[in-house]
Amino acid sequence: MLIGSAKLNPKRAALYMLLLGAALVALILVVGNAKRTKLPGRQDCRAANIQDCVAYLETLGWQVNPSPIETLEFTLPTPLNASYKEYNALQIEQGFDLTPYAGRQVRRYSFTVSNYPDYPQQVQADLYLCDETIIGGDILYYGVNGFVDTLIFP
Repeated sequence: MLIGSAKLNPKRAALYMLLLGAALVALILVVGNAKRTKLPGRQDCRAANIQDCVAYLETLGWQVNPSPIETLEFTLPTPLNASYKEYNALQIEQGFDLTPYAGRQVRRYSFTVSNYPDYPQQVQADLYLCDETIIGGDILYYGVNGFVDTLIFP
């Protein structure tokens, strides 16, 4: 049988406890950030031209045709009507919010997506811009059993 003992003074014990607590906090932060999904929406999402829109979509993991299939300009209603409020819930889910842009002129660029899992065709990415700020977007599958989803790459 082996018996050992150690003498630990109170200052050293406090230091060890402090180091152990700091390591535990660091571990919690690392694990918490690893599980967090990167949301597309940020306040600094800027796009001065179509190439910037394509580059932004690529940073999210999407492969798109660099020529938009459609460009549309419209004014968001003031206040947002029921259908826009429902659509805005999708935007809020990914970090955007259309509410501050109600009544403003908006431009939508639509691009063909080539890498949506299990859907090689009929998928498009839409980006909404107000001036040069990306204020929203979605992924749209317009085939049988179509859907609208966030820009978060699956």
